[in-house]
Amino acid sequence: MWMLRLLPGMGPGPEKPAPAVPTSGVKIKIKPSAALPPQNVNAKQIVGNFHTQIQGLHKATKGRLDLLHAVFCMISETNGKPPMPPQIMMSLLDLTPEDCQEQPVIVSDVAVIRAFEKMVKPDDNAENFYDKVISIIENQLKRSAHAEAEVEKLKPAFAELHTVCGGKAKSLFAFFMELLPDDQRSQYTFQMWVTMVMKLPPKTKEIALDHFTEQFRDAMDVTDTAQDILPKVQKHIELNQDPAAAAAAAAALEQASAAAQKQAPPQQKQGPPVPTPEAIAVVESFRAQVRELHAATDGRVSQIHAAFNAVSEANARP
Repeated sequence: MWMLRLLPGMGPGPEKPAPAVPTSGVKIKIKPSAALPPQNVNAKQIVGNFHTQIQGLHKATKGRLDLLHAVFCMISETNGKPPMPPQIMMSLLDLTPEDCQEQPVIVSDVAVIRAFEKMVKPDDNAENFYDKVISIIENQLKRSAHAEAEVEKLKPAFAELHTVCGGKAKSLFAFFMELLPDDQRSQYTFQMWVTMVMKLPPKTKEIALDHFTEQFRDAMDVTDTAQDILPKVQKHIELNQDPAAAAAAAAALEQASAAAQKQAPPQQKQGPPVPTPEAIAVVESFRAQVRELHAATDGRVSQIHAAFNAVSEANARP
């Protein structure tokens, strides 16, 4: 289940970035042009070499923003960076909050191509852009084709399971947990599964068969096969033929998850840092440039966040 690796605490972490280069004594000023990363003048030509793969990605995801975002996050993590924030994804695709009011959000292939052009850095060429970005897209296209073929073999069994459990979300969740290693099941809550895998509200009680099948396909990895999954589907078909046993199994799973959450070390609450008088004085000396940045970005959070990312990267920080 490849999408599980994008969730906190699930699967291996990203590769560590190269050691930071000391930048003591070097001051990086925020400029309006930093609202987006500097672009290679040959970006269109570089990305043009890979239109086939990018068009294939658009077709495989049907242009859905949530699936494209998952792939962009994987590209970031594979290159030793944190997952791409939604605001940056929206900025790359020139989307506004108003564009995202209706779900699912569908973007054009042209917008996706332009987003990849914006990702080309000044020192990139076709070869290293392939290694950093396109090779990951090709892997996802292979995954998508594999998932499409395997889920066709699973559809009859999924239909039978959905019938006997009445499409109950908790029963389908219990089946899904059967596919995870024992040591990971308690880490994965029902609400996480419903919202992040099924793409539904956390209080969802029933899931339509077509929706469940489609989201299951999107979560499959190249290592997931119908041959391995079918016995587990059959186990839960038999389990749900006894409603009392199915309810008990769902309750036990929920209790195990709740117990694991209680045993997990508490996360420390972190508030915003309090600026020192010296820091306030330093920033005050650049008030004009900061105001210029605000005017150039129209105060848009996505653009300002991109500027801060550019400052971090220029100082060899993630």
